[in-house]
Amino acid sequence: MNRPSELGFIAMPGARSLAYLQTLRQRNYKPACVVRLKNPYAENATSFLQSHPLAAQYIDASLDEYSFCRSTDIPLYDTEFTSINDEGLLDLLLSTGIHTWLFSGGGIIKPALFDAGLRFLHIHPGQLPEVRGSTCFYYSLLHDNSLAATAFFMTAELDAGEPLMCRHFAINMAEPLLSCSFIDYVVDPWIRAQTLNSLLLQWSSFGAAIPAPTPPPPLISSPSDRPCYVMHPLLRALTIHKLSKRFDPKRPIGVHHFDRSN
Repeated sequence: MNRPSELGFIAMPGARSLAYLQTLRQRNYKPACVVRLKNPYAENATSFLQSHPLAAQYIDASLDEYSFCRSTDIPLYDTEFTSINDEGLLDLLLSTGIHTWLFSGGGIIKPALFDAGLRFLHIHPGQLPEVRGSTCFYYSLLHDNSLAATAFFMTAELDAGEPLMCRHFAINMAEPLLSCSFIDYVVDPWIRAQTLNSLLLQWSSFGAAIPAPTPPPPLISSPSDRPCYVMHPLLRALTIHKLSKRFDPKRPIGVHHFDRSN
């Protein structure tokens, strides 16, 4: 798949952007360009990825937008924008002539960007439409030990786009290797990137309207009938404790694909 693409990449520096860049490199998929936003907290993710003994198995912390674009010879727009909605970013996106963008963070997209005819590919950390919200994977893990990521094109309504690809995963780890930081900086971006990888394998062109895959098996139950956003630190700690209690030393340690249909 070493060819120009109809897909541009809006990179919010951090663990998720690194995981997506790694997937694009592994698939030999060259976006048409990369628009790099500015994230003042990106160093937090990089520091953790460099210090955790298992992180390198999932995300290459030495990769960044600059080295990726140099090695692939694609344009890089290095901006000072800190939000997807910052004034001027829309003009930049339109000036590229690219209408389909891989989104890696930067806030909730305002209607003006959709009204401009742009579409944004997002990988959500939960099975849609059943599990919505930014931290829903914590709620799912606490609720029934389920973990998933879904690719979809975003709409003005949050987490309401038609699912394109859904992958399920399982965690087999114990404390102290397993922590909230590991969930945030490794598990979350990695499962999204793996779902992106599956989508890249299936799609030959992001410019065409391609039918969605067969919907995944339904969840046993949803953790909430409302979107799952802010989670209390005590519930996060309880989630980690519950996962650690499930640790099976006879199984491979880490995060793995899981087929819910079996």
